[in-house]
This record gives sequence, C-alpha cells and structure tokens, in this order.
Amino acid sequence: MAVVRHDIPDDFQKPEERPAAEKSTVNAVLTRLAIGGGNFLSLLFGLLAAVLILYSGYILYDSVYTENAAVSAPFDLLKYRPEIIEEGATPKEGGEVLSEINNDYRGWLIMYGSSIDYPFVQGENDLYYANHDIYKNASLTGSVYLSSGSARDLTDSYNVIYGHHMDNGAMFGSLDKYLDENFFASNREGLIVSENGVFDLHTFAIITTDAYESQVYHVGNRAEEVIRFLTERNASPDAKTNVVRFDESALHGNDQIVALSTCMDANTNGRVVLFATMERRNLIELTAEGYEGVFDNETHRPSVSVNYPNDTVYSYSTDGGVTFVDGIPEVHDVGTGTYILRVENPYYGVSEKEITLSVLPKEITIKVSDQFKVYGEPDPEWETEEIEGIIDGFVPDFTIVRTNASVEETGTYEDVLVVEGDEYQGNYHFTFEPGDLTITNANTLVMLTNGYSGVYDGEAHSLSRVEVNVTEGTTIEYSVDGGVTWQSDPPAITNVGTMNVVVRATNPNYDPVVSTVSLTVTPKTVTIHADDATKKQGEDDPEFTATVTGLLDETELIYSVTRPNKGTDEKQGVYENALVAMGVEYQGNYHLVFESGRFTITKPDTEIIDDPTIPISDFIDRFTPSPVSGTPAWALVNLIVLIITLYIFLPLLRLRDKYGRAKTMKRINSETEEMSDMEESVKEAKQAAKNEALGLPSENPEDGDEKRQEDDEDNEDVYNVRKFRRRFYIGLALEIIISVLGVVVFILTENLKLPMVLIDKWTPIMILIMAAILVTDMICFRKMKKNEEDEEKEEDKPKKDDVSPAEAQ
Repeated sequence: MAVVRHDIPDDFQKPEERPAAEKSTVNAVLTRLAIGGGNFLSLLFGLLAAVLILYSGYILYDSVYTENAAVSAPFDLLKYRPEIIEEGATPKEGGEVLSEINNDYRGWLIMYGSSIDYPFVQGENDLYYANHDIYKNASLTGSVYLSSGSARDLTDSYNVIYGHHMDNGAMFGSLDKYLDENFFASNREGLIVSENGVFDLHTFAIITTDAYESQVYHVGNRAEEVIRFLTERNASPDAKTNVVRFDESALHGNDQIVALSTCMDANTNGRVVLFATMERRNLIELTAEGYEGVFDNETHRPSVSVNYPNDTVYSYSTDGGVTFVDGIPEVHDVGTGTYILRVENPYYGVSEKEITLSVLPKEITIKVSDQFKVYGEPDPEWETEEIEGIIDGFVPDFTIVRTNASVEETGTYEDVLVVEGDEYQGNYHFTFEPGDLTITNANTLVMLTNGYSGVYDGEAHSLSRVEVNVTEGTTIEYSVDGGVTWQSDPPAITNVGTMNVVVRATNPNYDPVVSTVSLTVTPKTVTIHADDATKKQGEDDPEFTATVTGLLDETELIYSVTRPNKGTDEKQGVYENALVAMGVEYQGNYHLVFESGRFTITKPDTEIIDDPTIPISDFIDRFTPSPVSGTPAWALVNLIVLIITLYIFLPLLRLRDKYGRAKTMKRINSETEEMSDMEESVKEAKQAAKNEALGLPSENPEDGDEKRQEDDEDNEDVYNVRKFRRRFYIGLALEIIISVLGVVVFILTENLKLPMVLIDKWTPIMILIMAAILVTDMICFRKMKKNEEDEEKEEDKPKKDDVSPAEAQ
C-alpha cells in the first residue's frame, strides 16, 4: 500500500511534552474559571440590573398609578357634588348620599381656578385619612380631610384642611400655584359646602412653613392669634415660616379662617399653606304668608316654611324690629296686626319678612220680625227672628223700639220696628233689619209669613213663619203653581233652587188673605284640594288624588288632577302648586272650589342623577396634565413605562444579540474543528513517515478516522450552540407568555371607565409597540433558524479539495 505524504511546514516545531496530569489540571481549571467566572459575573450583573430596572419600573408605575388614582377617585364622586345656585339656592341632596357612604363626610371643597374640587372628611386622628379614601379603603392618595381637632360643623374660627401634593395637580397638587404672584392675584375665590352651611372663601395669604409649626396647625377658636402670627412673620420672617403673600386688606375683623395645607417637594417637613376667610352664605329662605279671615273662634298663625328647619329659631316683632319675642305670632279675635317675622339658623343665616295677620268681624244679621197688634191694645214685646251665626256664646246687646209709637190707627206700617245697639260688638259686625207693624181691628183677618233662604244642607226646608191673628176657624193653604192648585201641607225645598209659594188664609167670618213667599237653597261650597304627591327622580308620575271637603251626600263629583309642567320640571326639588285640580264649577247642589297641591321630586334610592350643568369633559380637562414639549405628559410617561417594561424582560433574552452571538459561536466552532483536523493530519503524516523509515507497518486510515470521530464527538460544540438554541426557544416562549400576561394584567387591574383611559390616549399605542417588538423578535428568530438550516446544507455538500485516499493514490 502506498503511503500518503504530507508536506510539513519548515516552521512547524514539535510542542514540548508535558505530563498529562499537568495539562488536564491547569488548563481545565483555568478554562473553567475563565468561562464559569465570566458567566457567573455576567449572570450576577444581569440579575442585579434586572432587579434595579424592575424596581425602578415598579416605583414609576406605582407613582403613575397613585397619581391616576388621585384623579379617578373624585371623578367617581363627582355625581354627588353639591349643586350651588349662586343666588340663594340650597345644596342638593348629594351631601346626604356622601354621608351615607361615609359618616365622616363633612363637606365639599372647591377652589376656583385650580383643580381642588373634592369632598372632605374628618377622622378621629390626622393619620387615618392620609392613607384611606372616602370609602375607607387603603389608598396612598388618601383623602382631603379636616383636622380632627376642628369642630365638625366648622363653627371654630380657625380650621385646617389637609391634602396630598400630587405631581399631576390632583388633590392639593395645585396649591403651590398660589405661590405665583399673578396666579394668587387672579384666583382668590373658593367655596365650602358643608353639612351645616355654605361658606364663600377668599384667599388672603400663602406661606411656606414646617410641619411642626404649632401656630399654623393648632386649630380652634384662635383666628386672631393666627392673623397676628402671620402679621409678625410677614414683618420679620423666621427660618420656619416664610409669608410669601399676605393681603391684610382682605380681612374684616371677626373673620373665620380656613387653612389648606399640603407638602413641599423640596423639603421633607416642608409645607405650603393657603389661608382664606370663610364667610357663611345666607342660604336660609323664609316663605311666609299672613292671615286674613273672618272670625271663626279659632287661633290662626301665618303660613311659614323654611328650607332648613332644623335648629331654626323663630321670633317676631310688633314694634318694627326694635324688640323680638320668641315664637310665631298668632291671632284669635278680631283685629289687624303687622309683624316682622324672623327665622335664624346658626348654620344658614337669618331671614326676615313682614306679614299681616287680620281677623275680620263675623257678619251677623238681626232682623225684627213683622208683627201686628189689635187696635187699642198695648204694644207687645217686640221679637226678632232667630239670630244665626253666633259661635262663641256671645250675647249681643240691643233693644227694639217702635219708631211710630204715637200712631194707633189701623194699617200696616213698614220698617217701624227697629233695633238700637252698637254695630260692632265683640267679634261680630251686626246688621240690623227693621220689621213691619200691622195694626188691625177685631174684624180683620191678618196673616204674617216668612219664607226660607239658606245653603244646601241635605235637609228639607219649608216656610219659617205662618201666623194669623184669628186662629179659630182659619184654614191655611199653599200653592206652588201660582194658585192653580192648593194643598194643606206646607211645601218644602231640599235641593238648590228657588220655589215661590202662595199662602192663603180663609175664615168664614173674614175676608181671605193671600201672601207670596220664596223658599231658596243656594249651592254648598265643596273644596277639591289636590293631594300633595312625591316621586323619586327618574320614575313615572304616580296617580294623583284629591281630598274633597264639604260633601254631604254620595254625589259623585267629576274632576281630575294633573301636573301641567310634567316633562319640564324633573329636577329634584319641591314644586308649589304644581298639581292642579280642575272640573265643572257647579255640579248638583255644590259649588266646587279647586285648590292646587305640592309636588316633590326626591333623590333616587341608589344614586344622584348627574348634574347636567357639570360636563364630564370639563372635569377631565381640569385634571389632564399640561403638555410637555407639545406632547401630553401622560404619553411621555407611558412611553417610558413601555421601554422599561420591555427592557425588564428582553435583556434576559436579548434576541438580537443572541442571534448574532449564535452565528459567531457556530463560526468559531467550525474554525476550531478545521484546525483540529489539520493538526491531526500533521501528526498522522509524521507518524507514517517514522514507521516507513523504521520499516514498521502503517496505521489503518480507517482507525484514524474513527479516532478523529471520537475526538470530534468529545470536542463538538465547544460553545454549546445546541444548548444555547434550546434556551433560546424557551426564552422566546417565556417572552410571549409574559407579554400576554402583562396585557391581561393591565386590563384586569385598570378600570377602563376611569379617566386614565379617557385622557391616556397613548395606552393603545403602547400595546401596539409591544406587539410590533414581538413581531420583530419572531422575524429575528425565523431568520436565525433559516441561516442555521442554510449553513447545515452548505456543510453537507462535498468540497472540491476533499480527496479520497484512492484518488490521492
């Protein structure tokens, strides 16, 4: 067999022989230390960097989430924001709902021109609501809260309200804007709507101070001390307190003061405190109507109502407001008085109104009966008809005299029997009606008759008087058809109308006497009063009813009750005379008088209907962060969060770097393998030449190939590409899982109805960018895999310089 020779380079030198133990120990240890130590340090630094980035991302996210919560919390409560109509109206029932949500609710604070528009609460101490929201849930944003030492009804002369300083302007984050001279000058007004009153705020000072400044944070009835403290510090500022702005001209003597306190970024214990005077708004509304009516032996008071009846004190004056007597005036007897009625509430102010109470005399008619006497006989005792209308047992004082007392001739003398007495007696106004006197002789039949006139009472009424001077043998007959037919029983009238009755007296010994009288029944007044009704806002109107007063029988009256302003008056409130009763005025025996009723719309059971005068967009704009270089601040924050989020996970994978690293590792492995093959060929050629010189048999080339194959298997993949590729696949799967999990967690943890999504327009773009990066990584992965496949195909092709032993021979 021919021996294949290889040319050995001249500069090739045989390496020095070293003990096998020394080679394996030193090289292996150094290699292990170099590779293992480098990998360990890389892993350690990578983990530390990841932890730092993860922690930084959490801090940034927590800060963003906290500030977002500071915006979201009041947005949810905005529908309960009390509605204040500037000219004398009252807060709506939102405060009642907030009190039901949290019994620590004390009111609502608004500072016009700033983002301060929040409900405020009061805890047992000044720490609880620093980290609890109005629902008493733990919250880093806390609540706006009144100092625990202040009176809950804000009756102290000096009060302090605290709020966190949020960088996005939420809570009391805009308080430091008042440090600017122009902002302070142009934004001086505010409002507190408390459970016990409404206060107009007018700022007069702003300071920077220390959290432990007792003169600032000690509340109670010490407004004068606080003003003195500000005045002294304004003249000679100390290290703790710096009076930045102080408008002493805005103070008016016995002012109530409120201080709004928040933190300063530059100093741990630093505080910014804004001072404002509190002027209680006079919101009490007095509705009063006097009384005028006829004496009815009852006590009457004015009709009085106020919008805040609790704790309201009533008084009145009869001397034009010089002195006041507690209570509400009332009248019983006839007379007229002018009163000044005052209502005073310690929380809602004072209101006065002049009223008149008048009781008119009851009209009473005293009529002398028509009478007769026989010629020559003395005058009888004159009598009156029955006096009707006296209701208190009063006995009028009067006498009846005959004005023609000297006349004795027979005949009828009209109006000669008159009443003498005072026209006004007690609580009555008397009207005296004279009577007629008839002087007859013994041979004349005389008949005196009186009809009937009265209001329908369901009873039958006949002639009230039929008298004759001769009763023996006299027959009395009645006719209701003008004398066509006659009857012995006197006719009667029950229902409304007029009946003319002809009365005839006949006696065989005298000439007949005829007289005509009337029986009259007038309609009885019946009152149809629309019943007051109530409904909850948003519900349909109930079925309206009415109360009928004065009906004597079962007559079915026809009427209806409607609400003419239905559909237009649907806000919460009390609507006087909103329910109108109507129908035909005269029905049967009755005269119908219709009276209107009150309609009240109350708050729903579950929620207050949003006030349409406060658009949600205005509220969102108020809390939208100001632009940064033309880009909304939220967009910048979201972009940073996105980059950090991706950098947290991707450095562990670094697909792009690993893609390049894999190619480099494969190339180095390939070059190392070629050098190993070359060295092995040189060794084999030298061994073959030595054997040939010594006459020894050559080694089987196939044995060398097997040995090289074993060595190749031992040294294959020096840089462990296969293991790297396996980790790469696992890493890619983890990246996809983590990214999907991050999106799911975002959706589950963020309330999409809150303003963050409304004003955070870049959140969808964040998700799109994340998806784009995932797609890019997938493309890199596919490209890497394709390159690996191409390299494997290239290696499988036979090379031109590969020559088989047979070809070489």
